[in-house]
This record gives sequence, C-alpha cells and structure tokens, in this order.
Amino acid sequence: MTNNYSCLFSFSLVTLLLHACSPQTPQGPVALSLATVSNQPHLISDGNVLVEVSASIPAQQFELDLPAGATHSPLSPMADVQSGYRYRTLVSGLAEGENRLGLSAGSSRAELAVINYPASGPIISGPQQTPYFCIDELAPDSDGNPRRFAIGNGEFLDTSDPAADCSLPTRVDYVYFSTDSDAGFKPLSDRTARPADLAMTQTSDDREVPYIVRLETGTLNRAVYQIALLHDPASAEPTATAPSGAWNQRLIYTYGGGCEAGYFQGTSTGGVLQDYMLSEGYAVASSTLNVNAQGGCNDVVSAETTMMVKEHFIENYGEPLHTIGRGSSGGAMQQLLIAGAYPGLLDGLLISNTFADAVTYFSDSQECASLLREYVHNPDGGIDTETGNIIGGWSMWSLCESSLGDRPKRIGPDDCPAAIPAGQEYDAESNPDGVRCSIYDGMRNIFGTKHYASIDVDREFARAPHDNVGVQYGLVALNEGLIDKALFLDLNENIGGWDIDINSRPERTVADEDALRIAYETGRVTNGAAGLSQVPIIDDRGYLDDIGNFHASVYSFVTRARLERDNGHADNYVLRRHNRDMDLMPENLAQMDQWLTNLHADNSAATMLDKIVAARPAALQNDCFAENGERIVDQPTFNMNRLYDNTEGACNSLYPPHAGLRLVAGGPLSNDILKCQLKDIDPADYDVEFTAEEMTRLQEIFPQGVCDWSRPGVGQQTNRTWLSFGPSAINRYSPDD
Repeated sequence: MTNNYSCLFSFSLVTLLLHACSPQTPQGPVALSLATVSNQPHLISDGNVLVEVSASIPAQQFELDLPAGATHSPLSPMADVQSGYRYRTLVSGLAEGENRLGLSAGSSRAELAVINYPASGPIISGPQQTPYFCIDELAPDSDGNPRRFAIGNGEFLDTSDPAADCSLPTRVDYVYFSTDSDAGFKPLSDRTARPADLAMTQTSDDREVPYIVRLETGTLNRAVYQIALLHDPASAEPTATAPSGAWNQRLIYTYGGGCEAGYFQGTSTGGVLQDYMLSEGYAVASSTLNVNAQGGCNDVVSAETTMMVKEHFIENYGEPLHTIGRGSSGGAMQQLLIAGAYPGLLDGLLISNTFADAVTYFSDSQECASLLREYVHNPDGGIDTETGNIIGGWSMWSLCESSLGDRPKRIGPDDCPAAIPAGQEYDAESNPDGVRCSIYDGMRNIFGTKHYASIDVDREFARAPHDNVGVQYGLVALNEGLIDKALFLDLNENIGGWDIDINSRPERTVADEDALRIAYETGRVTNGAAGLSQVPIIDDRGYLDDIGNFHASVYSFVTRARLERDNGHADNYVLRRHNRDMDLMPENLAQMDQWLTNLHADNSAATMLDKIVAARPAALQNDCFAENGERIVDQPTFNMNRLYDNTEGACNSLYPPHAGLRLVAGGPLSNDILKCQLKDIDPADYDVEFTAEEMTRLQEIFPQGVCDWSRPGVGQQTNRTWLSFGPSAINRYSPDD
C-alpha cells in the first residue's frame, strides 16, 4: 500500500535508457523517469501536481524541464531507496489542459504529459448540475437565517461567490482539545499561546503531542472541503515533502448520509473534527459533496470530489500510507460505490447502517411506499397492516408505513431538498422546466435522457432502471401458507407500477433497457468483483430492526451475498453486530489500520484478494455482542428458507435479520436484479394448487411470464472501473453507446 497512487498509476511512468554523449554526464546508460504521485496524470486539478523523479544519477546531473509559467519546489530526496536516486517535488502553475514535464541529462530524456483541470471541476462527472445554489443563495434555515458554512465551535465562513463557481477563500484555523471533558474542541485564537486546559494526546505511533488541530477549509469541485490533522502552529507549516511531525501518515475520508438530488453546495461535511480519529494522529478530510443528501446521491460526483480533495491533501500534507473511508447509511453507500467503480481512492472501508448502493435500495423503498403501502390502505383491499408486513417480510409494518412511507417518492422529481429556494422545483403543469429532484435526474450524465411520451412535458427526463414486470409479490408468503390464493392473485393483479414522474398507474413499471445496462456497466449497482474485491471492509451493524427503522440488517447480508457470489467467499468483509447503543468505531479503526498495515507488508505474488484475506488480523472476526457486552464469534448466515424466522446461530438469535418485498417475491439475497428475465408459469413453483380458472387468471396477470430468479437480471454484468462522464478523454463513457 505504500505509494499506492504511484503503484496504481504506474502506467504514467515514462522511462528511457539512453547512452549519454556529453562529457559532463556519466558514461553508459542513464535511467530517467517521471511519475505523478498525487493523482493519475490525466486527472490533475488546480494547477499543482506532486511528481516523483527517479534517476540513476544524482540531481546535480539532470535538469527538470517545465512548461512556461510553471515552477517546482526543491527536489526532496526519498529515504530508504535501494538503488539510484529518487526525489519528490511539487510542480505548480500548470496551465489548464495538457502540460509536458521533461527530465534531461545530456542526450537522455524522459517526458510525462499531465492534463490539468480547474479547481472548480468537473473532471470525470460530466457537465455540472444547473441550477446550482451556493451557500449564500440557499433557502434560509428553519430560523430564517441565511445559510453559511460552519467550521465548528460556532464560527462561520463568509458566504461563497456564485459568480466564481461557489468559491470560498481558503482559510486555516486552529482548534485544541480541552482537558475539560465537556468542552471538546475549542478555538485556538492565539497560535503562540498554550491554553491552560490544552490536552496532550498519544498517537497510534506512540508520540505524545499537544492536542492542537490544524483545520483547513476551502473550495474544490464547487464543494466546501475541510482537512483536519494534528499540527503545532509553533512549527513550520506542513508540506508534501515535510509533513506534520504529529501526523501518523494515515488519512481518513468521511462521508455523510442521506440521498437527495443535490443542486446545492451544502453547509456540512462528513465531519472532520473527530476526536477518536484525530487523537490517534490520523488526518481527516471530507467535503459538502461527500454528504449524500447534498451531493445529489451521485457517487461519481462524490468520487470525483474525493479524488480532488485527496490530491490536494497529498500535494500539501504528504502522501498517506493508506486512506480509510468512514461513513454511515448514505455514507456507506458512497464508500462501496466508490471502491467498486473507482478503486485506489479508498484502501479500506468502515461502513455502518449499510446499503449496498442507492439504486437497488430505492427499488425496495419505492415498491414499499408507492405500491404495497397504497394497496394496504386501499379500503377495497380488505387486508390489515399485519398481512401487509407478511408480504413485505420486514420486522414490522412501521418500517414501510413510517420509515419509508413518510417520503413515498424518494426517486420522484418532487423530492427536493429543503435548501432549494421555493419555486425552483419541477411541476409538470406549473413549472415544467424546474429542477427535477429524482436521483436519476441528478445522475443524468450517467444514465442519459429521453422523452417519455406518458408525461406531456416538452423536455427530456433521465432514464430510470426500475422494473417490476413478472414480479410475484408475496410468493414466499403464499408457499408458507401465510396468505391465501385469493389475496396473492388480487395483490399481483392490482399492485400496479408508476410512470417517470412516479405517479401510480395500474400497469407494471417497465425499465428503460439502456438504463439497466448503464446501471450495471458503470457500477451504480455494486457487485463483488471489480473494485470491491480489492478492499478490506468492516461493517459495523447497530441493530435497528427492532424499532422498524429502514436501516435494516438485511442489507449487510445483501452486500455479503454479492461478494460471495462473485468471489466465492466474503472473507474481505467482516460483519460486527451489536445493539444500537454500543460504539465499536474506535476499535474498528484500529483493526482496519492493522489490516492495511499487514497488507502493505505483503510483497508476495498472490492476488490482492488473497493478500487481503491473509492480512486480516486474527482478532478481527465476524461477531456480535450481547446486551451484557459478551462477544460471540459467529459466521453470518441468512437462511432464505426461513424468511420469517431467521434465528439460526447465536448472533441471529440475538439480532435476527428480516427480509424485504423482493425476497418474499422469490428474489435472490443479492437483491440486485432490477429487471428479471422471464419464464413460463410453472405450477411446480407453488405449494398450493390453482384451479383451472385461477391458473387462467394468473396467466392473464403475467402474460409475458414470471421472474426466473435463477438467471441474472436483464443487462446484469460486472462493472467497468474508472469511467469518465466528463472532459477526461480516457475511459470516456457515453450512455447512448
């Protein structure tokens, strides 16, 4: 894992072995090479790049050639180089577009092309959202105050400038941790002073340092980012080649939750003033577009922002030994999606309240909220909520009624964040050109657009991959004898679907087949192969099934099932279950750091997945914790034959996982079939006997056939990685191809 960017981007290395002709240079072959450290050479931003120079001769005998206007910091020699010479230098002042860096010694020369993008982006995500509301344009908060960006401790930054891509002036503040147990972090107003209540801290690499944190706030990719790390302001400012002496050379990148369509800059990050991280010496970074409820629920924008902020960190603070992701709910979604589609940005994942991705989760939530919920509440239906919950397979009906049902159109165009100014939202009649707040319109660069004739509006809408043709809702409940044939037939005859504006309709929902291909191919639906087979994952599952919360524990098993299917095992994924009041995060962080440290030390020729499995600390096992704190080591299992009583095993008996609407419909535990392939109706699939009249009715309900869950979904495939939907020419993806 050392120099992970250099290793990941080794294709950028340009090495020439030429005979020197000048008497001032050594005789014989001269090896010269240039490589980018802070990012891939075609994805550089903000005019800066950290470069590594390798040569078989010392710096006095070669020359670094830069484009006009560019400069570089003094060449800093690398320690522990086995042979030759290696240096690092920060090149600044790059022009937008292609820049050629050169390294010369006599007639020997190496060149490297670097493509630089503006700090405001975009790079890989495609055309940026419009409209886009900066901090000073957002709707006032609940108290009627203008929106400003908080930096912690009650302080605020000046509002951003809409005319300059929502930019904020970069600002550095210092805070310190107080010995007063109730005070936490406090502003350090005088950088030369040492407050009487200043705490000391022992870092993970056994250094005792003053608990003073440098907090940088600025703007990249139209997002407000923050970087925090231990640093004593009495010492020199950190640089890429002279990092802070208190930093343990590890970076944590935090992600915030939710899932909304974006269109605004946001007023919070995933959180960087984290005591249990900073006190150990970790640097912590995040931005407003890494909060899923602010970033449009668009993991490509989140990945792009992570990439840009991480590049900035490396260029200003030094290269981390490894980068660990941390986030819950929508923050877990982002980590899994980024690691799966943009491997190398995150080396290890700390996830909680896990969802495997947004797209498949919103199949569940939408079908609950707009289909089954409406069916149960139909006064002509004649069924109660207990029966509705049997069809859904959840822990309790309130999960559908309240947790999901409060927002029945999470994928609808009218699910706009409160921060968007009033009157800007789409309405098919009163404002057809307004902001459409579906997550797919937020990802229109990825899914592409088309005109839907069912909506009489002269504009294109983003394609959507949802489909319920052939889905036999309640199939398992029927076969278990929990509902009768009459209800099963009536349910499937009347449950219906929705149109592109998420208006209910009698017909089933039919997915756009291009959207299906795109969802899988681009990695908007996670799978166990590709990037997710290359990272260690610790899933911290606080149990919420018992209160009907939509962060149901089944989604951890869904994620594991995808890894098991695609890799033959899920040994790079550790599931830790406990009650919702227990906090395992400090321990999980220590275990993940040890895991990655072990992995870094493995120089064998084994596959990365095998290395990850071998590097896992012996003490880190799938486990759960009883109410009294007793730890139980137990392999996670989910019995698809016991959807209504999944209590096999010690941990399942304490924290039983429940099912979901698609699992009760017979779908696989991986829960990633957006549109099923169809088969003819087979009486052998039912543990009840239909009369001839009932069979005719069943065939009328499903004239094209029913789901064949034994086959992959339509368009299902392993995703490609490092796709670009924007200016970057490498791996450029077009949804219409």
